[in-house]
Amino acid sequence: MLDRVAGRLRETAQAVVPWLAVAAVVIAAAQQQGLFSLVGRYAAGPAKAVPLPGGGVFDGDRCGSVGYHHFRLPAGATSPPLPHDAPDGPRLVLGAHGYEQGPRTAARLTFTLLLAPGGERPLELSRTLGADGVAVEIEGSDGLVAGAYGLPVTWREPAGQEPGHRVRLGARDGAIAVVALPVRALCPGERGTEVSRRLQAPIDSHHTITGQPPYTLTVSFSDPGVGRSRASLGSPERGDVLAVSNLIPVGPRTSRV
Repeated sequence: MLDRVAGRLRETAQAVVPWLAVAAVVIAAAQQQGLFSLVGRYAAGPAKAVPLPGGGVFDGDRCGSVGYHHFRLPAGATSPPLPHDAPDGPRLVLGAHGYEQGPRTAARLTFTLLLAPGGERPLELSRTLGADGVAVEIEGSDGLVAGAYGLPVTWREPAGQEPGHRVRLGARDGAIAVVALPVRALCPGERGTEVSRRLQAPIDSHHTITGQPPYTLTVSFSDPGVGRSRASLGSPERGDVLAVSNLIPVGPRTSRV
């Protein structure tokens, strides 16, 4: 009996081993051709600064940091907006944002930016929004959960293109740009869908906002055109950095926030 069992085991092994060898060859070839890269496209990044696919650098070495921003932000940029009108000068408003992925598109968080001159004079900006591109930081209660700088910009509605790869916004014009943050710019342990959900303000059963978003988003860039515009308009705000956050304005109608 034992001899028969041993013989069957040998026959099974002889049949299986060639298939294992073939499978190993197929797996190796698939890895070389990048056929297994789909998993990597949905994975968070390492806890170190690394280049991102498509442009930009992941702030991985800053994961868990509190109050970190690539650019030196204007005063009040990370506080809830006040109900009074903003001073004259360039305006940056956060539009739609969320998480998206596709069969051939790397998973990412996207942010729509609305830009306006904020005065009677036109605003000229570089198409890259400064030499260092756009910076995005997302912070939770335990510090930075996602961040990158040098992110490229996709223009949806440029008001016009000037010589030297610049965008000109007329006094009554505006522009729409989109910035994408790959999931590789998320700190270890973070998931794109969850981060996107936590960027939204909580609401009650009546769809009334009841507080600030659990995660704070900051989008910023530094362009000399911003500083020149502020100076020409006599704005009390100085410097080249323009920033916006996802925080909800605080006022009489939002006193619960």
